[in-house]
Amino acid sequence: MNLQTPTVLEIDRKLREDFRRRVRDYGVSTDTTDPLLAVLFRTVAQQIDEVYSDTAQLRVSLLHELMQGLHMEQYLARPAQAVVRLVQDRDEPRTLRAGTELNAVASSGERLIFSLDAAVDVSRARIALALSYQDQSLRILSGVEMSEDVQAARPSLDTVPIQLGPQPALYLAVENLSPQLLSRHGLFFELGPGTYAVQHALAHEPWWIFGSDGELSSSGLMRPERINAGLMQLRFYGDLARTENHAASARPSIPDGFYAGRQFVFPSMSAEQNLLCRVPRLLEPAMARLVNRDVSQIFHEPRFWIKIPMPPGVPALHHAISGIVLHAMTASNVFVRNQTVHFAQDGTSFPISKAGGVPEHLVAPLTVMSIENEPYDRGTRPRTRSTAGWYELSNGRLTLTPGARENGMRDTAANIRLWLTNGHLGNSVGPGDITGFASAALAGLHVAPLTAASGGTDGDTLPTEERRFANALLTRGRIVTRADLETAALAIDRRILAAAASSGVERREGGLRRVERLSLTLDPHGFSRPEVELPALKSQVEVTLRGRLVQGVDLEVQFLWN
Repeated sequence: MNLQTPTVLEIDRKLREDFRRRVRDYGVSTDTTDPLLAVLFRTVAQQIDEVYSDTAQLRVSLLHELMQGLHMEQYLARPAQAVVRLVQDRDEPRTLRAGTELNAVASSGERLIFSLDAAVDVSRARIALALSYQDQSLRILSGVEMSEDVQAARPSLDTVPIQLGPQPALYLAVENLSPQLLSRHGLFFELGPGTYAVQHALAHEPWWIFGSDGELSSSGLMRPERINAGLMQLRFYGDLARTENHAASARPSIPDGFYAGRQFVFPSMSAEQNLLCRVPRLLEPAMARLVNRDVSQIFHEPRFWIKIPMPPGVPALHHAISGIVLHAMTASNVFVRNQTVHFAQDGTSFPISKAGGVPEHLVAPLTVMSIENEPYDRGTRPRTRSTAGWYELSNGRLTLTPGARENGMRDTAANIRLWLTNGHLGNSVGPGDITGFASAALAGLHVAPLTAASGGTDGDTLPTEERRFANALLTRGRIVTRADLETAALAIDRRILAAAASSGVERREGGLRRVERLSLTLDPHGFSRPEVELPALKSQVEVTLRGRLVQGVDLEVQFLWN
């Protein structure tokens, strides 16, 4: 069997033969071909040869169509990401909205735009002290700045033995707070190489805030949750149920940046929550030995104390963490472009990437609207209206199908908003190359250099797209089999050591119901306050799994100790 790709001449000859055969079926016989038809056959043959000779491009096109059919976000490019430190000259806190633009200069001289990945507040608050507890000993993290009061006490940098259980932990004290405490403040962790276990723990372990009595309580329990660009938003456990569908927002999210999992944003707070104390009770004996005096002489003012538990076996925390920076925020090389497309002049299909000059690449479309502000639907999703326009994104081109108005007339133009990036060029922005805010209205706020930009790409590579597509085919986020249920439960929290599911049918209100009973075995050394954390963990497991179970199936969760 001949597997060679046919040439243009062979395709042309086959088209002519097929044409003569079909014409002969209607009783017409001819030995010659019209010159116009000959040119048409040769042109079509040339186009067929161009399409099928580039099998790699055809493969990519088919993959993009399948991804669109599964409603998967197509990341054509990834923006570079940097971390900046925000400095406030005024006493009152100020809020910077998500998308606030920063001016940057590439090493080759091009002027670029970086945008803040999340809304953040900036105030006069500062870290007073950072401690690490590991191997039954407490020590000060030397890489983190200390306040003047603590430095004046000349604290010891040696370890102090103390029995706080087998679980390692970080402790942070923050002072000089406003009435809003640390509402929407950013916190960045500078980590050394080989510290992925610490980074994973920061993004998955519960965070605690000590109450005014110096104890841990449910009111101070928080959980990290991923938001835009890989940032971790801390949320109080009482707010988790209301924010469960945050990731399902219609607004497309920027993919995880280079510093994903190391930047955290605190939730909204108020002074009425009573989250300030002088020194946590469990730390008082060790703190007295660290400062070699009565702790009331140094810690006489209430501060904001945070505890971040760590799993056993993490690297030495005083080596893994080289710095903790308050008032830091990640910024991505992404900007919004608004454009009005007139179909009569510009057509309905056009490229959305620019290679000449300063390159621009698409990250994601934000909105596509008619000039009457009627939204256009994605091409692979059900239409909201029979007359609604729709758009498709494939191979770097945006194709629009105009919608219809009430009078039957078709749209003549559309307004589109796109998220664009400079891609790989953004990686050439160094720590001091982000020079300031693009808006002159932000007087009194300054940008201090912290990290270089990294992670920008001009487009998603084929292997990356294939992995994401394979993952979507394997999971699709649904729980169907018993193995799916057990695997999904184990992925929720690392303190869940084992999961066992059993099925049954019970008579309940409304009739017979299918019930999935899930028994989870927990690590007894992974909890600081089990009586507080277990109800919150159970609620999280139930909310997460019930949203993915088949409709009509009830879930019961019970905990067992290892």
